[in-house]
Amino acid sequence: MKRSLSDSSIQRQKSALSRPHQFLDLFRRASAQTLTRAAASTAIAWVPVAVLSALRSGHSFVSFLTDYASLSRFLVVIPVLILAEPPLRERLTQVTHHFEAFLVPRDQHPKFHADWASYEKLRDSWFARILLLVLAYATVIWLEQYLSPEGAEFMSWWKGGGGARFFSPAGTWAAFVSYPILFYFTFLWLSRQLLWVRFLRSTTLLNLRLVPAHPDHLGGLGFIEASLRGQLPFSFCMGVGMAGAVANRVLHEGHPLFAFRYLALVLIGAVLLVCIAPYCMFVGTLMQMRRRGMYGYGAFAGAVGEQFEKKWLHRADSLDDDVLTVPDFSTTTDLYGVVGNIDDIRVIPVSLVDLYAIVIAALVPALPVVIGAIPFDTLMRDAVKLMF
Repeated sequence: MKRSLSDSSIQRQKSALSRPHQFLDLFRRASAQTLTRAAASTAIAWVPVAVLSALRSGHSFVSFLTDYASLSRFLVVIPVLILAEPPLRERLTQVTHHFEAFLVPRDQHPKFHADWASYEKLRDSWFARILLLVLAYATVIWLEQYLSPEGAEFMSWWKGGGGARFFSPAGTWAAFVSYPILFYFTFLWLSRQLLWVRFLRSTTLLNLRLVPAHPDHLGGLGFIEASLRGQLPFSFCMGVGMAGAVANRVLHEGHPLFAFRYLALVLIGAVLLVCIAPYCMFVGTLMQMRRRGMYGYGAFAGAVGEQFEKKWLHRADSLDDDVLTVPDFSTTTDLYGVVGNIDDIRVIPVSLVDLYAIVIAALVPALPVVIGAIPFDTLMRDAVKLMF
């Protein structure tokens, strides 16, 4: 990491930090290598299962094509997790450079660089990736012990002879190839999130140059919200995974959608834990800064107010219109406006806009399920009412 950043580089980073994340950018900005990786992983997970299901029977193939849980995970979650990783990496790097350039004292740069180097080393470790792959297969084997052919999670294309245990050939491929791929990229994302938490924690231990009166009401930490926007794809993928499972039970098994109402709360809780909780590392730092600002700026504002009163209050009977042009009044007002920023300091560096965006990204995949659960005649009747 460079010791400093040029002004133009900093401006470019500020511009990048302020751009809202757009899902379509995942494809537009992806490199050829990333696109190839996403396409290959998706094809390995989906194509053999489709072919094996089709070779078995038409009924099995139709069953596979209407398995919303598996299709959404293979065709949406896997490629999105792969395509979203480089943009998130870029955002985290920009946030780190901003920390170095503006908030980390120069005498603590070596410690900061060492923490970032440790993060990058673990993030890019092949040994760690192998462990995650082993963990993915261990998860499959663990889950397989508790699964039965009668389980609601299995549609007909999963079941039959010719595969491992009660699985069909297509089900065997899905269980021991497709789902391990899904688990691997999910665990990879979660592991890197844990590494980011570790790095943020180490950063909070530094003597950061935070300004209590900063207009972002975070002492100058407002830029880290840009990294939070990079979590939107993972939030979306969590919603896709849950929506697919619910869709199977509602549309194929006839379960009422209302029976799964509490899953929305579980999903929101999981999203907040994975995507928002890491930034709570700064709660203690922000509370300490707010306390320091209240003492320091409060005493300063009190001293200025006392001088203002001594100068002007005893002259109240002799004031003329020219008093409105005296700079003392506007200066005092400006000072109190700055001091007022102390009261507005947020101890959690997450805005409501970003919080809503994360939650909405997780809930959006449920919309097709909700619409699909509404009887067609009811849907058309309501549509006609809206039109006329």
